[in-house]
Amino acid sequence: MPTRLQYSFANETPYQADVAANQAALEALMIEHGLDALLITSQDRYISEYTPTPNNPRYALTGFDGSAGDGIFLRRAVAEQLGLKAPFVLFVDGRYHLQADQQTHPEQVQVEKLSLGIGIWVGIASWLQNHRSAIRQLGFDAQRLSVAQRVGLTRDLADCGFAWVSLESGEVDCAIRLPGWQIDRPIRRVPQSATGRSVADNFARLGAEAVARYGSATTCFVSGGADDLSYLLNTRGYHLPNSSSQLGYLFAIGEQVALFLPEGCERCEVEEDPASPFTVIRNDLPALERFLARFPVTQVCYQASRVNCALAALTQRVWPQAEQDGSFDAVERLRTAKTDAELAAIRSAFAKSSLAIAQTMRWAKYGEAGQRHTEHDLAVKISEAYIEQGALGLSFTSIAASGEMGAVMHYGKASRERELKEGEMILLDSGAYYAEGFATDCTRVVLRSTVKDTQVQAWQKEIYTVTLKACVAGMRARLPASTTGHEVDKLVRDVVKNYGYDFAHGTGHGIGIHVHEEGIRFRPCVEYTLTAKAVASIEPGIYLNGQGGVRIENVVIVQPQPEAPEQRYFESIVFVGYDWDLVDLALLTPDEREYLTAYEQECQSRGTAVTPCPLLAN
Repeated sequence: MPTRLQYSFANETPYQADVAANQAALEALMIEHGLDALLITSQDRYISEYTPTPNNPRYALTGFDGSAGDGIFLRRAVAEQLGLKAPFVLFVDGRYHLQADQQTHPEQVQVEKLSLGIGIWVGIASWLQNHRSAIRQLGFDAQRLSVAQRVGLTRDLADCGFAWVSLESGEVDCAIRLPGWQIDRPIRRVPQSATGRSVADNFARLGAEAVARYGSATTCFVSGGADDLSYLLNTRGYHLPNSSSQLGYLFAIGEQVALFLPEGCERCEVEEDPASPFTVIRNDLPALERFLARFPVTQVCYQASRVNCALAALTQRVWPQAEQDGSFDAVERLRTAKTDAELAAIRSAFAKSSLAIAQTMRWAKYGEAGQRHTEHDLAVKISEAYIEQGALGLSFTSIAASGEMGAVMHYGKASRERELKEGEMILLDSGAYYAEGFATDCTRVVLRSTVKDTQVQAWQKEIYTVTLKACVAGMRARLPASTTGHEVDKLVRDVVKNYGYDFAHGTGHGIGIHVHEEGIRFRPCVEYTLTAKAVASIEPGIYLNGQGGVRIENVVIVQPQPEAPEQRYFESIVFVGYDWDLVDLALLTPDEREYLTAYEQECQSRGTAVTPCPLLAN
């Protein structure tokens, strides 16, 4: 991959896990601590989604490098007692069923494939309940398990009689000699013109939320979420791959704000806002505790999914009499509803990305005369196109999949050998960051057609057209503000199911500073409603194992209807044309034709059409 992106980690020394050695080392640690089972996550101490492999214990112990998936490591004797061939039980959702099988060895890892709508930690709790007879001592890494995960497991496993053992000091990392993650990139301010919010405004709104909930209590708000920090401090750091945000822990007590930079990011330069200064404490835990102890806090508040167990324990040590509330989700709610300035920056970013993607998809479809191209070439091509548009970094590893690899939902290893073949479908899922540090995301599929009269197969045309119809159903929807995420998911998914298909992932996710942002989500069992000015994807798909796959992903702003503020419509901010060689016009309704005609006209005016649209000829 190219390294000309300003914020790239392509030159980092790759970490190749020795799974057998790591499992043996962890077995020894567990015997030393008397553990029967140990929870292993893919998270870092900030509960990040994309954790680099050198800092990912789950990868070190399995070889699986997907962005989601956690598990249970068992002592060999316990695994044998339960009749298991492998000591690591890995739980993955539908996006990673194929990839987990491909990247793991059955004598080392047993893959548990969860159905749609069953969360990973629900699956882990259910498995532990069913196998509790052999487990007495259950350990967890307090720095890599969120409070929300710990609380959920404690509740779901209350009748199992487990003795919980907290490992507080990175014992797992030390045992398996995990390299860890070191970063010294500066933490830079984002101009207020890009956010519409000053740092003082952010903490004033946060304080008002705390007063509304806790009254006159002296509160300390805590977060380890990288996008929380970047949102509240109006900063960007690009401290992790696929992220524009910064690492650290944040403590806010009234007007006093402390940013703690633990080991791994303690060398980062911090550009502060002179109008809203905050205290920076670098990898000195006693100094942090002394700073916090100056304030008579009676209420500690945080969102339990954004704080690890060790961080929560620190606040309990400092303020043993204070109430602890892990349900304070004010930052998530504030961040979900974007300001007009943020929406302008986001629209600009997606306009640039749409140009880059359309250019790349035309190349993927038509190729270059006499040239052989591979998936790796496609991944390079989209990165170069983003760079031409001013991108600073990628918002996730581009999925460049040809032929049957398109059925691997999160196929992340673009091959230097796998050729883009005539008549095969090519899937590209990609995104980038620009100056303001907001993520973009879009997926398109084309039929490789470098010679005249390349034939499209009936199954290709069907799954592409059905996926397009499902996406259009979401894009055209007019819905009450109270509509839940699972209702939006059903609206889109039902189109696919009516043709006998389904997809093992959600229909959409929030987008902002991170490419996956909480606050809005379209998937089964999700209760988030349609917050005005939220940004979200709509991305149905159909995947045929051994043949190929289609995913069509657009991104929208949730907007109130001018004439009916309690109704919502979706404003498209992705404009990348479709491959009309893959569309069965006979399957389109008059309303779908009208919508797609207007969409392709807009793409033509922007220079982002991919193929000629027959609807425009009528």
